[in-house]
Amino acid sequence: MRRRKRNYSYSPYRRRRRIRWDNVLKVVIPVVVVLVLIITFNFSRIRLAMKGYSWSQQSAVLKLTSDKVKMVIDDDYLDHLDSWLKHSKDVKYYADFEKYQSLHKKMKSADVVDTLTPLLDDQIPSLKKKGFTEKQIWTILKTADSDDLDYILDKGYSYNKMKNYMAVSGFKFKDMDKYEAAYKSSKNYNYAVLSTSYPFIGDSTKEATRHTITNPARYTTLVKKGLYLPSDYKPSDLVTPDKKYITKKCDHPKLRKDAYKAFLAMRKAGEQEGYYIMINSGYRSYSEQNGIYREYKQKWGELYAIQHVALPGASEHQTGLGIDMSSESVNEGKRLVFGDTSEYKWACKNAHKYGFVLRFADGTSKITGITQEPWHFRYVGKKAAKIMYENNWTLEEYCLYTGDLPALKS
Repeated sequence: MRRRKRNYSYSPYRRRRRIRWDNVLKVVIPVVVVLVLIITFNFSRIRLAMKGYSWSQQSAVLKLTSDKVKMVIDDDYLDHLDSWLKHSKDVKYYADFEKYQSLHKKMKSADVVDTLTPLLDDQIPSLKKKGFTEKQIWTILKTADSDDLDYILDKGYSYNKMKNYMAVSGFKFKDMDKYEAAYKSSKNYNYAVLSTSYPFIGDSTKEATRHTITNPARYTTLVKKGLYLPSDYKPSDLVTPDKKYITKKCDHPKLRKDAYKAFLAMRKAGEQEGYYIMINSGYRSYSEQNGIYREYKQKWGELYAIQHVALPGASEHQTGLGIDMSSESVNEGKRLVFGDTSEYKWACKNAHKYGFVLRFADGTSKITGITQEPWHFRYVGKKAAKIMYENNWTLEEYCLYTGDLPALKS
């Protein structure tokens, strides 16, 4: 009988060496204990690191008391944490400082702390007791200072009472009494605020405070004594009209592109009814207007010049949207002045359809500051022209009632 040969080859089913878990645990447990201790004693630092704070910022925060450390950790990331730590120990206000800084980006951090801290200590809690919400208070803080908050609290004005006035450019909290009085007669929030903040706009007898217009290219930009175009402003879209539409005496024919297109449409419509309007003057630069004003002043005196000629920078002509109109009958010598022509009467009734308004109508000089000029029309666009025509408003009244004032720099 043959003896069976033993197989000494490797088999995957051979018994593996048994793991000694007792030895593993002897190593793992101490490591886990150490990690737990590290995390426990550095948990706050870890959480600060996870928010994005640097090691130095973490160290600075961890010097605070535990309750204040928790406040920093619980808040959203603070971009100006270093500044708040430097200038204030009122950690509970850090998030407020950060928000206030976002509203007043040009303000220095130290000034933010000095300005906001007393408000947070006193006036803001008082506003909350009066029923102001957090959102309403922060809306007020966009423009209000400490005196404004005192005024609101003293007068007892609610947010709902102020909000419609607040939406108007030029609003000032301490003028609320005046706004309320103006609203009683006008029933218009825009008018109430603007006629109070800029009284000279609707009344040329009021003293005009000087403001420079920073967005002069708008079609409804109001220019007059007190509201001035920059001396170097020249529209970028000026065009020269066809010679057949320009009078013999016209030496300033250029207009802004859209104003000229509107004039052409108006001219064509007039022709179909037998009326032939022309351009007698268009764009004039600041220096050219200055020359005209000085000439009038030298010949007839300052009072006459002010009443009949716009001040340099306050001329409609510098906008490139103002047109001194005439007619073929005047150009040919058949009529003396445009105001006595049938073209003038037709233009008064129809100009608004093409975006033009008669700028200085009879009886409006107290508002405009300029005596009647039947030849001077202003392009404002069809929408604004329609509103002005239907309400019989001057451009000043349109701006006051709609709140459509240009951006101003005092």
